[in-house]
Amino acid sequence: MRAVYLASVWLHVLAAMTWVGGMVLFVVAVMPYFRARPEAEKSAFFDWFGPRFRMTSWVCFAVLGMTGTFNLWARGVRVEDLLRIEWWTTSFGRAFAAKLVLVVIALAISVSHERTTPARARLLGRALLFVALAIVGAAVALVRAL
Repeated sequence: MRAVYLASVWLHVLAAMTWVGGMVLFVVAVMPYFRARPEAEKSAFFDWFGPRFRMTSWVCFAVLGMTGTFNLWARGVRVEDLLRIEWWTTSFGRAFAAKLVLVVIALAISVSHERTTPARARLLGRALLFVALAIVGAAVALVRAL
């Protein structure tokens, strides 16, 4: 059972690295390159890149959801715990609540990001990166809460 749990944690971290790392690479390397390029070239790249990274992101979200749920179960968290107010007041419960709220916000921003104008997409993309980094911080707090 421990090997399955460790494999699940590994997949969880790998999916998070792929999602967050992809956004960081985009902001740090791709966007600065395209600031100096012609608008047509930038537009063609975004038309090509956008659907690919969108699919990658949604696959990462699915993997994160499945492995995160399993990881909670493997650590002893049960549905009954989630229904008890006392559980939510523990350090683990509070850290989980913070991470869960941030994940919901990230999902909402991701959906909005796909259905908006380019100018608004830039703002939402930056907000999404900020929230993703906050999720990483919440994840650290979550595993350190035990």
